Amino acid sequence: MTIFTTPILSPILKLVSWLVILLIGWRPGQSIPAPMKKGILLAGPHTSNWDFALFLAFVFVLNLKVRVLIKHTLFVGPLGWFLRYCGGIPVDRRSAKDYVKALARQIDENESFHLLITPEGTRSPRTKWKMGFYHIALAANVPVFLAGVNCKTRRVGVDRVFYPTGDVKDDMADVYAFYDAMHGIWPNNYASPNKPAPEDA
Repeated sequence: MTIFTTPILSPILKLVSWLVILLIGWRPGQSIPAPMKKGILLAGPHTSNWDFALFLAFVFVLNLKVRVLIKHTLFVGPLGWFLRYCGGIPVDRRSAKDYVKALARQIDENESFHLLITPEGTRSPRTKWKMGFYHIALAANVPVFLAGVNCKTRRVGVDRVFYPTGDVKDDMADVYAFYDAMHGIWPNNYASPNKPAPEDA
């Protein structure tokens, strides 16, 4: 059980989330199609400290039950329990191949599993994105859901779904094009191969 599936508490947090996004003038977009119970959920652009709070509200509003990767060294004592309750999965990024295999196995063993990842990996402009999500989706044979934060339309939703083909260049061209069209909270903090960071240009 996680914070997204706890009786009484989860409905209360969903109601609070609805009130928050309505008060700030935002609206929910589409959610993950109900039959698609497994996959990797990408969230972006990641340009501000407010991204987490905003997307967390939409996680409840869109009725998503996500898991997130968190540095393994934080899973100590009560904090470790709380992080797991919030959907956290400990990961040691020093052994990339091992954690890709381990996560693919977890996805396979669970009836429902949506892993939330911010591929940019930082709030600063980063031309080269982290590719772990792609390798996990490919290894687990699950779709990738593209969720965009768009300040121009004040909307967050899951707008695209694709299955990795193994052709990284073509697949990622579509991913970059999707997020290039979004407008994060601080657009100057966004970068991609199509929009390089100043130091990479």
